[in-house]
Amino acid sequence: MKKGRLYNRQEIEVISKSAIGKSITDIMKEELVTIEDNKFHKGGMGQLVEQYLFGIQTNNDSEPDFMPAGIELKVTPYKKLKDGKLSAKERLVLNVINYMEEWKNDFENSHFWFKNNTIQLLWYLWEPDKVEKDYKITHEKLLELSKNEDLNQIEKDWNFIVDKIKNGKAHELSEADTMYLGACTKGANKNSLREQPNTSIKAKQRAFCFKQCYMTQLVRKYIGDYSDVEKILKSSTTSFDDYIKSVINKYVGKTETELLEMFKISKKSKDRYSMIINKMFNVSKGLKNTEEFLKANIIPKTIRMEENGNIIESISFPKFKFKDIINETWDDSILKEELETTKYMFFVFKKKDKDYVFKGFKLWNMPQVIIDNVIEDFWNKTINKIRNGINFTINNGIVYNDLPGISDNGIMHVRPHTLKSAYKLNNGFQKGDIKKYADELPNGEWMTKQCFWFNNTFIRDILKEFYS
Repeated sequence: MKKGRLYNRQEIEVISKSAIGKSITDIMKEELVTIEDNKFHKGGMGQLVEQYLFGIQTNNDSEPDFMPAGIELKVTPYKKLKDGKLSAKERLVLNVINYMEEWKNDFENSHFWFKNNTIQLLWYLWEPDKVEKDYKITHEKLLELSKNEDLNQIEKDWNFIVDKIKNGKAHELSEADTMYLGACTKGANKNSLREQPNTSIKAKQRAFCFKQCYMTQLVRKYIGDYSDVEKILKSSTTSFDDYIKSVINKYVGKTETELLEMFKISKKSKDRYSMIINKMFNVSKGLKNTEEFLKANIIPKTIRMEENGNIIESISFPKFKFKDIINETWDDSILKEELETTKYMFFVFKKKDKDYVFKGFKLWNMPQVIIDNVIEDFWNKTINKIRNGINFTINNGIVYNDLPGISDNGIMHVRPHTLKSAYKLNNGFQKGDIKKYADELPNGEWMTKQCFWFNNTFIRDILKEFYS
């Protein structure tokens, strides 16, 4: 007979292992239970596993699911990518943050630690052609944070989040602020607001979470193939920030010419700046593919700055498809998700005379206040223009459009990613290879594939400490 919350650690392990290879349908058949399809919803898998595998009724208790064992149960999906690799399908949401209470304790006495220090994970394989109740549970893992090699960074992330809350800046929190442990939005919409200490400003409701990129690395480590992932941190006692600084400081002030000679890289190589950075860290498959950068979703970018501080190149995002992007809402948009979960590490080379000097690096993420205001407005303008019809003008064979340009908001704009252009307009105008370089608009016209860009002037402002 099931005892619900009163299982001990060994019983939890035995039952978790017994679920491997089974779907919710299989589990409920064993329990002689049926459930209507319309009872399945977001979070339904976790709730049904709790109820029918462990006999736990749905609740919002502040305690771990299993007491007194002190173990929290989490059921989470992963998926197979086209290249055969595995990826977490989503972040792992932990507990809602009580802004008025969480900051009053240190990490080891926090509600986060009490609730999540030991997590029984059950992974199921998400497949697009199956209904939720037929997903198979494939793996289980008892995640003990006290024995986790990432504990130091998780604690550092928690402290960063709590310090912002304590200083009345919970409304400025962004999931990209931290490395592995994030503060994700949690609520029906952006009007789900909560009080916070030391200010009258209300903040979006948020929950602690392990980021999707972090969960992806756990999936690959415990389920998939992790043999080809390089680590840059050789010791768990060294912090990520300290290690990056210790490496970079060896090379600050050296010229491009000196670095190319030091690392035996050809000056003719188009990606020589990225090659220099990879050599600095002694990685063979690129810094962006190392365990630490993958876990934290950090994208390295090399930047060339002119003597006057100007930056010639803007930074591009992946191409989007017109007919796909108009079906997004801002809250579930790819752009919002990327900006809220991504950190950028800029490695700066500044021109001096006829050479470029390595100046150092800056780790940066988009402030939430800019995402919630400037970028949301920019995104809505873009989507409305695509939906309602882009206006084209043609001058000497060059096609101009009225999508938000580089002067629209000072931060982002829309333009092609390629120098090749292709158009097929309703007025009969046509140029270029439509199939290769163009994408169809909702009104049947075709235009060159587009993507979002960070303005070069915005990047310059981010990196203003490197001017001198």
